[in-house]
Amino acid sequence: MLKKFLILVLASVFLGGCSLSPKKSGLEIMSYPTAKVFINNKEMGSTPYKNLDLKPGDNEVKLVAGTREWKKTIDLQNNINTVIDWQLGDDSSGDSGYILYLEKTGDKKPSLLVNTTPDKTTIKVDGEVKGISPIKVNELNEGDRQLTVSFPGYKDVNVFMKAIAGYQLVVNAQLAEEKNDVSQIVETPIEATSSGLNVDQGQKVTIKETETGWLKVRESNSSSSKEVVKVKPGESYVLLNEETDWYKIDLGSSKSGWISATYASKN
Repeated sequence: MLKKFLILVLASVFLGGCSLSPKKSGLEIMSYPTAKVFINNKEMGSTPYKNLDLKPGDNEVKLVAGTREWKKTIDLQNNINTVIDWQLGDDSSGDSGYILYLEKTGDKKPSLLVNTTPDKTTIKVDGEVKGISPIKVNELNEGDRQLTVSFPGYKDVNVFMKAIAGYQLVVNAQLAEEKNDVSQIVETPIEATSSGLNVDQGQKVTIKETETGWLKVRESNSSSSKEVVKVKPGESYVLLNEETDWYKIDLGSSKSGWISATYASKN
């Protein structure tokens, strides 16, 4: 079953903004694979990790998974929740993910600031090209938004975020180099699938409402499997295969993935 891990309501002030409140910052970390979390060289637990009682300012965050390690100094904002979503590759060139937080501006319209590695990536908001990174997008529409960062020869990074009046969303993203891997692009024909339950050709499933406003699509029918992309409630996809508690869906462009059957219904 999908882990109930709230990522993006991050985008709100979580201590209420009272001037008498002690200074605190929040940090939420997700990773693939699961990693040990160290903050200022102190082991704090494993991903998914959430802590709403950290000291604002520079904090060194380190993720360790086997022999792989990722380390970054994060400037945590007072009364603001910072989100890290990271995938550790075989080496640093295979690392990808993003760091997301808010900055108070007082402006009537939300805004967005995007920095990327590499530079000059294409920036899209809800599918509309906004320009090349680094970039600031002024007067962003309020509510749920999808940011897509893309660059030739690299894997896209998708960020699902909530834009709030009076704040600027800040995203620091890193893209992983695309490596030729035949196993990732060759699909097994449906007719050749011997396992799984019977699926009516052309049958679709619709994504249900979730606690986070999105649902992870994974490479295989396991909650520990690598995330492929996120889909939104209300969207419908062709059902390719079915296992206990899991649906395999067609994502288009010869891509597919598995979702938890708990969060989808057959049409």
